[in-house]
Formats: sequence, structure tokens, C-alpha cells
Amino acid sequence: MTIPTSASRTQQSFPENARFLTGPVRAVWHKSAPRDVRRAFAASNDSDGWIAWKRHLATRQRPVALAKLLPGGSDPLGWALPDGLLSLPVPSWLERAGRLAAQRPSPDPALQSDVILWLGESAGRATGPACALETLASARALPRLAAVLTAETWWALLDYLLSAVADTGAIEPDEDPLTHQLLGGELALTLAYLLPEVGPCRKLKSAARRLLSGGLIDLLDGQGLPHAKHLAVMRPLLACWTRCRAMGERLGGCFTAPAAAQYEWLVRQTLRLTRHDGTHVFSGGSIGSPDTELIKAALRFDDDDEDRRIAALVSPRSKKNGSRRATETDLPEPANHSEWAATAVLRPQWARTGERLTVVYPGQSLQLELACAKDVIFSGDWDLEVRVDGKRAAPSSDWDEVCWISDEDVDYLELEIDLGDRVRLQRQMLLAREDGFLLLADAVLGQEVSGATPGRIEYRGRLPLCPGVSFRGADETREGFLAGSKRRAAVLPLALPEWRSERGVGELTYADPGLELRQTSEGRCLYAPLFFDLDRRRQTRRLTWRQLTVAQSLEVQPADVAVGYRVAIGDDQWLIYRSLAEKANRTLLGHNLSTEMLVAQFDESGEVEPLIEIE
Repeated sequence: MTIPTSASRTQQSFPENARFLTGPVRAVWHKSAPRDVRRAFAASNDSDGWIAWKRHLATRQRPVALAKLLPGGSDPLGWALPDGLLSLPVPSWLERAGRLAAQRPSPDPALQSDVILWLGESAGRATGPACALETLASARALPRLAAVLTAETWWALLDYLLSAVADTGAIEPDEDPLTHQLLGGELALTLAYLLPEVGPCRKLKSAARRLLSGGLIDLLDGQGLPHAKHLAVMRPLLACWTRCRAMGERLGGCFTAPAAAQYEWLVRQTLRLTRHDGTHVFSGGSIGSPDTELIKAALRFDDDDEDRRIAALVSPRSKKNGSRRATETDLPEPANHSEWAATAVLRPQWARTGERLTVVYPGQSLQLELACAKDVIFSGDWDLEVRVDGKRAAPSSDWDEVCWISDEDVDYLELEIDLGDRVRLQRQMLLAREDGFLLLADAVLGQEVSGATPGRIEYRGRLPLCPGVSFRGADETREGFLAGSKRRAAVLPLALPEWRSERGVGELTYADPGLELRQTSEGRCLYAPLFFDLDRRRQTRRLTWRQLTVAQSLEVQPADVAVGYRVAIGDDQWLIYRSLAEKANRTLLGHNLSTEMLVAQFDESGEVEPLIEIE
């Protein structure tokens, strides 16, 4: 962008190549602009008009400075920065302009050149969250920049910002929702808020309201949860919408009523997906941020008292807050599943010390994160490799929900994906609420074909252990133990013999950087279960497991038809059954079963009490 010098122009304060600030300068002003500003420009006295405009910007009491709308120890524009940004991107010229403004100097020619150069470079580069935040930082500084920029440069900067809003139409909301909302929504609202005296800026308010409200409705599932593919920008979007909410209070609102309801749901879902240390699920661990100021500000615009009680339970304690007296009585269920968002949270309690498993499954990808108290045990892709008769079975469909159950006993999610060549995989995730264990299992299901002989199935599943989490296998048996800041879980590979002296069909090992289970099977199906004991009270108690005999019509059934296991840890015992073939009346430990799956506990009298039974 080339800005002509004042010597080459007469009675014109707009850049020659402006897109939005065109025509007579006097036409740009709204009636709310100061009379002396409008009179000076109407009389074609640009110099006096510009001086009056600068004086007005420096002395006006309204609008309230953005920094005062959301008080805190940090710049709200730097809240919840997206992945890849460790600090708020700010143009170097803007930092120097801030220093010059504090000294109240006359415009610096070098600064004008730097701004013009930045405008030219910005006009030709691809947009993205970093560029959008940099553009927003420039917009927020416009009122004070009038003191250190010439009229030509200031108007050129404003015209570029108006162009950035208009160009939002080229951004696909589903592909880059954050940039779309930052530029089309927050930037537009910022200009309308900061410069209501300028007609083109004032007109942006209604457009910003429509775009922001549409974003809240279209990007969330109806209960505040974004699609799994957008989960990484969930907090950056909350930060954007919270800053807009603060400006909207002074502008008569920036969301429609349905959108405002979605905003409150988003606050709750953010709390639901908060780790023990306040960071967001699946975020970058030590480089993540607890976003304390963002959560506090968002709760200010949330009229639901339940969310403040939830925040008291899930947010990190601080010395200022002191002890928390919040309880879980009459609070909404902490577990949640959204098929639309391809996201599930298996969480027995709101308390941040409790266990929780988060699962996201967009397309053919599946990630999960297990957190126990202060430690995130594993987080990332649950890798899978299946070979049938030496040929790799690759996914040929997306993950699809089979079953979701959340009751007083368990949170349970089952998903399915096709692996081609008449092979399916069903993935089961069960978190026992009171019993304190997690069952993760893959069932490889081959379709029976007339005349075909059973083949050989090779299975490998890997869970991504987090830095600081170690796995130690037992010496004589096949179980292992996971430890972070403390010992967190015992891991039992139920399909493998307990004792290493017995010949097995696989192994549970640490394979940098994950926990890997390998199994093989001769037949049409294979079941690969891992049992995680998460109860810290049982960590030192004796444990054992056994593979049980399953019979049908008095005949013992092979492992590719149905499997059963008995797990004992201390005085607690459980029964696990899974049918891999067509359901039939079968017996297990003297119990008749015609179900697809059963997970049960043994009570003190030895009776089986189902935790979950899927027919």
C-alpha cells in the first residue's frame, strides 16, 4: 500500500487507494462526532479537523478503554492463545508507537514508514489466528495512535482494518473458525466500539452481532461443545467471545438470545474439560495455561449459579481463594457425550482430584486422555494396527458411536470403525464410578464367510504416555504399574496369562513413548482388554486375574466366540464377559448369559451384581 505524501495532495486525508474511506472526508463522520471536527472537515480544513479529532480522542470519556472493561493482570487479547503462540503477536512498530505516545511527540517519519510497510506486507499475506490477533492489537490502539501518526497514515491503517473485516467472507468458518470470529466478529465490534463517531465503523455493529451469534450457534452442538476437530480452539474462541461480550454490554448487546445461551453452555463445557492444573484437555502440558483470568471473566457473564459452583470444584485453588466449600450436591452430571461433536467425557465427579477420561473421535482419528488427580497419564492418539493373515487392515470408514451409557455405576462409550475386507473394530471405554477402575478394550470382529477358514489376527494397540509418567512391569507376572507424581494405576492385560512362566499370545510393554499391548489369535475375532485399577487405596493389595471357560450347549467355546475374565484386587472382585460371535445362551461361572457384554462385581455373598449389561 502506497500512501502519497501531504505535499502531493490537496484537501484529502484519505489514502488514494482506500477501499472503504472514499469520497469527501466530511461524509465519513457520524452525527455523534464532535461538532468542531465535522465543521472543520466540512469546510475542507483538513489540518484543523485532524487536530480537533486528535484532541477529541485524547480527552473523551466514552467509550471506556478496553483495558478497563475486563480488569486483570494481563492483556485480555493474550488470553488462551492458540497452539503455536507463546505470546501475543504485536507488530514491532506498535510497541514503538506506544512508547512515543507516552512522550507526546510529533509524528515520527520512521514510524510512518514502518506502518506503511506493515500495511503492504499484511495486505498480501495469508490470514490465520496469529495475523488476526496482530490486526486486533493494531485496532485496539487506534485512538492513541492518532497522537503519533500523520492523518494519511492513520486513515490508511483504519481503511486496512475495515478491509480485513470485509475480507472475512473469504474465510471458511468450518475450516478456520477462530480467524473467522476474530476478524469478522471481534475486529468489527472493536472498530464499532472504539470509533462510533466514524460512520463506516459504527455500521459494523449489527454485522458483528450477526456473525458472532452465528458462530456460537453453528460452531457449537447446542450445549456449548465445539466439534472435536475444533477442540484445540475452544478456549481461544471463548476468549474472543468473552472480550466481545464485554464490549457488547456497552453497545446494547452483541449476541442474540439463543447465542447468549450457547455462550453460557460453552462456559460449562470449558469447566468440564479442565484439568487439575487448570489447563485445557489435550493442551501442551507444561506450556499450557490455566487461563484463570479468562475463566473468571467468562463466569461474570454467566447467569447460571451452578457454573460458579462447578468452577469452585474444578479450578485450581489459590492462596487468595483459600479453602473451597463447594459440594457436588444437586449439580449437573459431570459426564457428557455429544455424537455431533464426536466428543465424550467419562467423569464420575466434578472434583478436580477425580479420574476422568476424555475421548474425541473425528473422522478416522481417535484421541483419549486419562487424568488421575494431578497427573495426566496418557494423552493423544490411541494407535491401532491390525493384520489379518499378514495383510494390514486399514480403516475404511469414520468412527461411529455404538453405545453411550452414563448412570450411577459407570460411564461407558463404545465406538466402531470398519477395517475393510469384512473386518470391524469395536472400541470399548468403561469408567466405573464407585469401583474405581477403567476398562479399555478393542474387539476385532471378522465376518463369518461360508467356506472360508479362520485366519490369523495380529493386534497392536498403543496408548500415548505423557512425559513424567513411567510404566514398570512386574517381574514374574504380566501386570504393570503406571506412576506420575505418585503411583496411579495397576494395568492388567486380561487376555494374557497372569504368570510369565505360562506361554502367552502377546505382551504388554513400554514402547517409547507409549504403553503397548500386542496380541495374536487364530480365528475370526480377537478381544484385547486392558484393566486399569485407579483406586489408590488398592495400590498395595494383592491382585490376580483369570481367563474363564465359556460354554454353550455343554461345549467349551473358543476365544473368537466369547471370552470371560475374573479380576480380584484385595477383597474386590469383578466379572467381565464379551460375546464376539452372534449372541447365544452361554454359561460362565454357572451363570446363564445371552448378552453381548457384561461387567459385574461380586458382592460380599458372592452374588454377581451387574455394573453394565448390554443385550
